[in-house]
Amino acid sequence: MTMKRTSSTKNTIKKKPKVLLNTEDSIDYTKSLTSEDTETAESGFQELDIAENIGKIKTEKKKIPPIKKTVPKSEKENKSFKKVKGKPNTTNDDKPTEKPNWKEFKKEKQELRLKRKTQKCPFYEAVVKAKKLWETVRRDDCPKEKKEALLNELFKFSKSHLETMVFSHDTARIVQWMLKLGTPEICSQVINELIKHVPKMLLSKYACLCVKNMLKQGDAEQRKIIINSLKGKIYSFTLHTNSAKIMDLIYTTYATQEQQNTMMHELYGASSILCDSPNVLSFTEVLKNSPNTKDIILAKTKDHIRKFVLKQKTSMQTTLVHNLIYEYILYTGGKDCDELFTSLKEFPIELFYTSKSGCHLAMYIIWSANSKEKKAILKQIKTTASTRDLATSEYGYLILLALFDSVDDTVLVKKTIIPEILKNIDTIVPDEYGRRVIFSLVAWRDSSYFHPRDIELLKKGESLKECKKDDNVRVKELLNTVSDHFLQHIQENPNFWLSSGSIAMVLLAILKSGSGDKLQEAMTSVANYLIDPNNKVEDKDVKVPVYEHSGLHMVLRKIIAHDKILVKNNETTFSEILSSIITDDTLTSWIQCNRACFLLIAMIESDVQSAVEKIKSSISTTMLNLLKKQKFSGAKVLVTKLNSEASIKK
Repeated sequence: MTMKRTSSTKNTIKKKPKVLLNTEDSIDYTKSLTSEDTETAESGFQELDIAENIGKIKTEKKKIPPIKKTVPKSEKENKSFKKVKGKPNTTNDDKPTEKPNWKEFKKEKQELRLKRKTQKCPFYEAVVKAKKLWETVRRDDCPKEKKEALLNELFKFSKSHLETMVFSHDTARIVQWMLKLGTPEICSQVINELIKHVPKMLLSKYACLCVKNMLKQGDAEQRKIIINSLKGKIYSFTLHTNSAKIMDLIYTTYATQEQQNTMMHELYGASSILCDSPNVLSFTEVLKNSPNTKDIILAKTKDHIRKFVLKQKTSMQTTLVHNLIYEYILYTGGKDCDELFTSLKEFPIELFYTSKSGCHLAMYIIWSANSKEKKAILKQIKTTASTRDLATSEYGYLILLALFDSVDDTVLVKKTIIPEILKNIDTIVPDEYGRRVIFSLVAWRDSSYFHPRDIELLKKGESLKECKKDDNVRVKELLNTVSDHFLQHIQENPNFWLSSGSIAMVLLAILKSGSGDKLQEAMTSVANYLIDPNNKVEDKDVKVPVYEHSGLHMVLRKIIAHDKILVKNNETTFSEILSSIITDDTLTSWIQCNRACFLLIAMIESDVQSAVEKIKSSISTTMLNLLKKQKFSGAKVLVTKLNSEASIKK
C-alpha cells in the first residue's frame, strides 16, 4: 500500500502541472495534502534520487488531470449576479428575485432632491409659486389685467426674499421681469427693497443685471442714491469682471456731469484731494489745482492704468478706462509712454472704437507703432472683418483715417482694408461716418468735406508717426487703388449716387478726383440718368425730378463748375456730355423749372465753348418766348444770359 502511494507520488512530483499566477483560478496544491501524504512524498523524493543515480527506475510519462477548484454554490450565484447602478446596497447573501421598481426609485430620488432644496433654501415653496406665476406673466398672450393681478401676487410672494433671489440665476430673472413688466408702484417698491444692497449686487454675475434694470426703470432720485452708494468704490468696481460694464453704463448714460467728474477723480487717485472740487474736468486741471500732490496723483494714476491693462478685455472696453488712459497720454504728450503703448498694442483694435476717447487712444497706438506692428493691426482688422464696423462707427472711422495716414505699405492696405470697403460700399456711403472714410481716400484732408476739428486731430500724429514715404505719394497711391472701382460703381448704379444730397457729395468728390475713360463713362451715366423724366427722388415727402431736388441740384452745379479744371487738364467735361444728349423736349421742360434753369446757366458760365454753343443754338424763339413768361428767378437770369449773346436760333 505504501509502495503504490510512493510510485504515484513520484510521478506526480516529476510532472508538475502548470499553475496560473495572479488569477482567480490559481490554487495552492499543498493545502490539499495531509500529514501522512507529506511523509510519503518525502520518502518518495529519497527513493527518486536513488533511482536516478543508479538508473534502474524509469519514470512513466503520464499526464496528471488538472485539479479543479471547488467553488461553493453560493459563490457562483453571487458571481452570476451583476449589481445594477442605482440599486440599494445588498449583501452577497441577498439574491434578487425581481426587477427594481424604477418609478418608485425615481420618486424617492425626487423627494430626496426636494428635501435637500427645502433645507438649503428656507423659502423654497415661495420660490416655486413665484416661478409658476412668472411663467404665466411673461407670456405675450397673457391679458393686461390678468398680468397686473399676477404681478401684484408675484411681488407679494417674493417681497421678503428679494435680497436673496437676485443672487440666483433663475430667481434673478423673476426680479428682472418684475422691474420690466411691473407697474411704476411695483418697480419703485422693488428698487427701494434692493437699493441698499447695490454695492454687493454689482459683484454678482446675476444680481448686476438686476442693477441694470433698476437704473433703467428707476426715477432720478433713485438713480442718484444708487450712484452715490458707489462713492469710494469706483476703481474696484471698474476693475471687477461683473461690475465693469455696469459702471460704464452708469458713466455714459445715467450719471450727471458732476457725478462723472467724481467718478474720474477716483480713477485718478485724487478723490480725497478734490473732494470739494466737483467741477474740475480733465486730468490736466486736476494736476494744475494740486501742485503739492502732483507726483502722488501721477503715481496712483499710472498704477491704476497698469492694473486695468493687466485685467485684459474686461476693463479695457469701458469708456472710464479709455478716458483715463487718453488723458494721461495727453498730459504727458506721448512721452515716457513706450511701455504703455507696447502693452496696448497687444489688445484687439476693436476694443477701442466703442468710445470717443478710445478711438483717439487707438490713433496714438497706430502713430507710435512701427511697420511690423502696423502690419499686425491691419491683418487683425482683416481677420475679424471689422472694416465695415469701424467705418460706420461714430468714432471708429478715425482709426481707419489714422491707418491711411501712417501706413507706408499701401499694397498691404490694398489687400486688407480696401476690398472690404469696396465690398460694402452700398452700406458705407449712405452712413454719416462711412462717407468720411471715402472722402479720406479721394479728397485727403479737404476742408470742403472734413470738419477742421478732424483735420487738427489727424495733424497731431505728424510728430509721432514713423513714416518714410511722403504724404502726397501715399495719398496718390491709395487714390489710384480705389478711383477706377468707384467710377465703375457710379457708371453701373447712377440711381444710388443720385438718391440723396449727402450721397451725391461723395459722388462729387469721386468725379473731381477721377480721370481718363472711366471718368467719362461715369459722367455719361450720370447725365443720362439726369435727363430721364421718369427718374424722380423724394424731397420733403414729395417726388420730384432729379434736377429739382435741392441737395442734388447744388451738387450738379458744383460738378459743372469743376469743368473749368477738366478743360485745363484736357479731360472731357460734364457740360459737353450733358449738352450733347439733351433734346428739345428736355429743354422745353427744363426752362419751365426754376432749378433746371440754373443748371443751364451754370453750363453757359462753364467756359466750355462747345456746350455753350449747343445750348444757345438749341433754344428756339418759341422756347425763348415761353421762358420769358416764367416768373421765377431762374428764368429771368437765363433770359439775361441768352440776350447777352446775339446767336439765338430762329
